[in-house]
Amino acid sequence: METKWKEIWNRRHAEDEALSGDWASVFLELKRLNGFDVVDGGIPLDSLLMQGQRIKELLHLTKGMSVYDVGCGAGANLYLLARDGITVGGTDYSAPLVETARKVLPQARELTCGEADAFDTALKYDAALSNSVFSYFPSEAFAERVLLRMLDKTSGAIGLIDLHDADKESDFLAYRRAAIPDYDERYKGLDKLFYRRSFFEDFARAHNLSIDFPAIEMEGYWNTPFVFNVFMYRRES
Repeated sequence: METKWKEIWNRRHAEDEALSGDWASVFLELKRLNGFDVVDGGIPLDSLLMQGQRIKELLHLTKGMSVYDVGCGAGANLYLLARDGITVGGTDYSAPLVETARKVLPQARELTCGEADAFDTALKYDAALSNSVFSYFPSEAFAERVLLRMLDKTSGAIGLIDLHDADKESDFLAYRRAAIPDYDERYKGLDKLFYRRSFFEDFARAHNLSIDFPAIEMEGYWNTPFVFNVFMYRRES
């Protein structure tokens, strides 16, 4: 799946000095690499930590359990979860970002480079996560293949963060065009995939999963009005 987005993510590299600082500095650098502007007035650290705690709760993760991150990038979410004693693993199609993740997560169970619909499912995890990644997929058919692999990878919950809302597409584009006068030219060929909630409801129904669309408040995150989150759970037999 060669896209202009892939070219962009493969050009991102870590600032070595930032990776040698304290844990908060490292975490913020990993978030920056993953596309979040957390420096000079970006998303406050407290908001990111609150989001991480809420994700952990919704995935039903506690110390000693495990989580797999699809589109892990430089490993920001995994870095935070590993600090809480959770075993981590993940995959991303950006080789430089995966290399950074390996540097900061030497104890990770697995960190692989490849497409999101092609990761190996042999090693199982208690939960699976994907944060701000599904909007870069080329189609719902691709997204469904990823979801099927996530379902096979985990024995527990699946959490998807920052899915661009099809009902808010026009609002999103209006906001971006107002903020960036040459938005259409600058982002030509860099489209995002907008989802209907029914797409995930249909998937959950087909695989006997319960589903929730919880709000995860992110103070200071401009994208919040245009995205939603999905968590799916296996039903007790």
